[in-house]
Amino acid sequence: MTTDPTAIQAGLRRLGEAGCPASEVARWVMRETGDDEVRVFQLMVHFFRAYHLSVRTLRELELWEGLGAGGPTTDAELDALFGPLRVRETPLS
Repeated sequence: MTTDPTAIQAGLRRLGEAGCPASEVARWVMRETGDDEVRVFQLMVHFFRAYHLSVRTLRELELWEGLGAGGPTTDAELDALFGPLRVRETPLS
């Protein structure tokens, strides 16, 4: 468990390079930070810093069932919306 942003970004990059789907990566962030009820904004920030994703796409996380808020978007739907995660060559700080 960590709250170190550098360690989280390194993990996100590794998972993206390994071809993991967005739902799996999001759950990893939740486990890694020890926060099963991670705030959606924090999750969007982590994804934005690590991957080439538009804000519009990131907003789809708000409706994801994995956050436990009863959202209608399934893992498969989220993965399809996000597509293959493209890692930023130079991470945002």
